Amino acid sequence: MWKAVIIIPFTIVCLLIPLSVHAQPAEESVDTAQIDQFVNSAMNELNIPGASLAIVKEGRIVYMEGYGISGPNSSPVTPQTPFVLGSTSKSITAMAVIQLVEKGKIRLDDPVQYYLPWFRVADLEASRRITIRELLNQTSGLSTYAGESTLTTGDESIEQHIRSLKHVQLTAPVGSVFQYSNLNYNILSGVIQAASGQSYTEYVQQHIFKPLHMKHSYTSPDEARKDGLATGYQPVFGFMLPTKQLNHEGTVASGYLISSAEDMAHYLTAQMNEGQNGPSPVLSVKGISTLQKPVAYMGGGSYYAMGWVVDKKGISHNGATENTYSKMTINENYGVILLVNSLDYLDLQSYDKIMTGINAILNGGEIPQIGMSDLERTIFLLVNWVLITILAILAQSVFGLFNWKTRSRTTSGRLLHIVSILFFHVLIPSLLLMTLPKLLVPWSVIKLFLPGLGHVIYFILILLLGVGVVKTALVMRTILKKKHHLV
Repeated sequence: MWKAVIIIPFTIVCLLIPLSVHAQPAEESVDTAQIDQFVNSAMNELNIPGASLAIVKEGRIVYMEGYGISGPNSSPVTPQTPFVLGSTSKSITAMAVIQLVEKGKIRLDDPVQYYLPWFRVADLEASRRITIRELLNQTSGLSTYAGESTLTTGDESIEQHIRSLKHVQLTAPVGSVFQYSNLNYNILSGVIQAASGQSYTEYVQQHIFKPLHMKHSYTSPDEARKDGLATGYQPVFGFMLPTKQLNHEGTVASGYLISSAEDMAHYLTAQMNEGQNGPSPVLSVKGISTLQKPVAYMGGGSYYAMGWVVDKKGISHNGATENTYSKMTINENYGVILLVNSLDYLDLQSYDKIMTGINAILNGGEIPQIGMSDLERTIFLLVNWVLITILAILAQSVFGLFNWKTRSRTTSGRLLHIVSILFFHVLIPSLLLMTLPKLLVPWSVIKLFLPGLGHVIYFILILLLGVGVVKTALVMRTILKKKHHLV
C-alpha cells in the first residue's frame, strides 16, 4: 500500500480483512449486495478494522450490517456493537435541551447564567449575554480552536470543565456568526444538569436512550466495555493500531456518547417520524422542527441547526474522535447511520466519502472514489520524505556533536557558522514549537490525533533546538579559546 512509505519507511505486512455479519433481511429496494461490496472495498482501501451500518426507510429499519472486527480479540462487529460516536453526540444533547424546553424547564433565549450563575468566559459582559439558543446554533462567539484545545482536558467533571473556561477569549461578538465549537455543547450539558436536577448522563439514559429502546447505548465507556465496546484504531507509521482513548467525562456531551448502529437507527426513526419510535414520542412535531431548522450559515450552502447540518441534500452530522468516526444522514427517502472504529485524521474526507457512496447507491448518484487523489498522495509522500531527510540531517548533526573538532575558520566564517546554527537550529524550531499550537491546536492534541507523526515532528523540533543550543555553546567556547590564546 502507498501509505507504507512514511516517516520511517517499511513494508506493511498486515491488512485487516473485513468480516460481514448479517443482521436482518433487507428490503428489496435496497441493493444490499452493492452496499456491502462498496463498504468492504472502502474498508480495505482505508485499512479500517470494523464498521457498522443501519438504514431506515418509512419509519422502520430496512437494513443492518456489521463489517470487520471490533478490536484486537477479533470479535466480529454486529449492528449491536457499541461505538464512541464523536460529534454525532451533539444532536442527542440538543434533543435533551429541547425536551426540557417542552417541559418548561429551559427557555431558549435565556442566558446561560440564568441556569449556571457561575458561568463565565474571559469577557464578563459577553458571559452575561450568551444564550442557550446561541450555544445550540454554534453562534456564541466561542471558537473552533478553543473547542479543539480542550480535547485532551476532559478528565474533569462537567462542572469543573465549564468552570475552567473562565479565561477563554471569544473570537466573535455573541450571536453574530457561526463558529463550530465543542465548548458550546459541553456548556449545554451543565445547563441540562441544572435544569433537570439530574446528571447529564442520567438524563440522557432515562429520557432518550430508554424511551427510544437504545439498549446498547451508554454515557460511560466502563459500562460499554461490558457490552463489547469497539476498540478505536489509528494509523501509526503505516500500521492501523489499537489506541487507548482518553477520559472524556467533562466533554461527553459534545463528542463521547456511545451507541450502536441499531440504536442510532431507532434515534433516526424518531427524527424522521415526528419524534416517535414507540408508543410515546420523545419530542413533539414542533420540537423536531426546532432541532432541524437551519439557522446559522456555515458557507457552501450549508446551515447549522441544533446538532444538525442542513443543506440541499437533507440533514446530517459527522463525528470524529481521536480513534473513531461516525456519520448520520437523513433525506426524504432514507436515514443512514455509519459507525467506524478507526480514524485517519489526515484522510478524514475519505471517511466522509463512505457515507456519500452509500447514499449514492440508495438514492441514485455518482459513487465517489475512496482514498486520496494522486496529487494528495504525492504531497503526502513528499512531506514524509522531507521529514525523513530532516531526520537524517539531524542524526548526522547529533553524531557530529560527539566528534566535535575545532576548525580553523576566518572571523567571517565563524560568524556565518553561528548565524546558520541560530537560524536552523534555534530560530526555526522555536518558532514552530510556539506558533503551530496557536495556528492549529496544542501539541497535546496534535499528538493525540496524529500518533507517531505528531510525536516525530514534535521531537524533531525539540532535538533541533537542543542541538542548536549545544552547537552554539561549542562555537562560543572555541571563540573564547582563540581569544585567550591571542592574549
